[in-house]
Amino acid sequence: MTRSRMRAVAGACATLLSLGLTGAAQAAPQASGTEPVTTYEKGHVVECTAQLERYGTVYVSLYSNSVHGNHTQVVISSAESEYAGAAQPEKLFNHGAIRTVVPISPVDGRVESASSAVVHGRYAPVGEPTPYSDEMYDAGYRIVTTGTHQDISTRLTIKAFGERAPLQCDNALAYDLRITKTPVV
Repeated sequence: MTRSRMRAVAGACATLLSLGLTGAAQAAPQASGTEPVTTYEKGHVVECTAQLERYGTVYVSLYSNSVHGNHTQVVISSAESEYAGAAQPEKLFNHGAIRTVVPISPVDGRVESASSAVVHGRYAPVGEPTPYSDEMYDAGYRIVTTGTHQDISTRLTIKAFGERAPLQCDNALAYDLRITKTPVV
């Protein structure tokens, strides 16, 4: 499977996952009327790939957010089969350690649970935080984001279908952001 196909499958998992969000994500402040709403969000984003000998290419996305909670996605693909899954673990990035279990199933519509994927390992900040700012317009809102990003190093593995492989994480960072949504009138 190509990387773009993996991301599409992962995106589908994210959409299904977001339909079932509860708790913090639903409680997140929403802008209404003409008053801006500001949230302060801290968390991590890690995206990785690996190669399983018998089952092919793996894509893993780990996301934590102090307002919207934790989200994980795993996609495993070969020429013969595709498996995907998503979860919302209570803890994901925990004082330098990562451990999560994600149930994975075939994406061809079969309903049986195929297996579980276990992602575990360590992470640590690298260097100093760098300033970050962005401004965009989306769905009738002006969204201004300011804060910091900080690279993190990871040492993670995935275990699925009885195979274990090291994860290569090219996109890994921690963030600390102030996000202001103002309705555009």
